[in-house]
Amino acid sequence: MRLLFGHSEQVAAWVADHIPDVGQDGFSSPVAAIGVATDHLVAGVCYHDYQPKFGTIQLSMAATSPIWARRPIIHALLAYPFDQLGCFKVWTATALENVKALKVNEHVGFKREAILAHQFGHNRHAVIMRLLRPGYLRMFGELNGQI
Repeated sequence: MRLLFGHSEQVAAWVADHIPDVGQDGFSSPVAAIGVATDHLVAGVCYHDYQPKFGTIQLSMAATSPIWARRPIIHALLAYPFDQLGCFKVWTATALENVKALKVNEHVGFKREAILAHQFGHNRHAVIMRLLRPGYLRMFGELNGQI
């Protein structure tokens, strides 16, 4: 398993193709993306809607297999927004009916924050989930003896 850097356009296109709620044009704001690959992509994470003034960024992720979800991989994927960009909050918007993705987010450490009614069209609601810097540090940072 390896991380794929420097191919944001291709990884973002792959992620957009694997998330039904991303429009035809993909992600609208500038996107940084990291892929997780074996001999092919098995997961990809897009970082978009970065708000440096507020220390927030949205994360969108797709995967074809759960084999990517190992602690070192999760740490590396979260290190970009928290360590490199200095974000305080990383958040996701996931369709309410996408129970599998919601469980993955919770497994990674995200907490449910809100429901946005009709965010993905009529009667298709979004669950907003967030991971704050203190939670990240508890899992991977100085509070966990790793820095």
